[in-house]
Amino acid sequence: MFRLRNVAAIAVIALGTLAGTAEISSANNCCVCPPAPIQTTLCVAPPCSCCSQNVTVCIPGCCTEAPTVCWRSGAFGRQIGTYTWACCGHTVKVVVNRRGAVKVRG
Repeated sequence: MFRLRNVAAIAVIALGTLAGTAEISSANNCCVCPPAPIQTTLCVAPPCSCCSQNVTVCIPGCCTEAPTVCWRSGAFGRQIGTYTWACCGHTVKVVVNRRGAVKVRG
């Protein structure tokens, strides 16, 4: 009888401990919503062109710094610019074809 009470008491303590840790872990996993996406305007000026164009892109709201730009030559006379926001790890590729038409990827 004494053993049965001890086992029951230990089971109650164990269940109480598990329930307490479940409440704590669910409180720690609280959903923190990220900032809403924002629209920003990029001034696209390929290195071998005399023209620049403004392009509006949608980026995550946590991207607050100015992007870095890296241009490279692509197939069929295209110029490809990669805009990278290091603070949030987001990248956008801008493709300018040989006629000057701009397409945004990412």
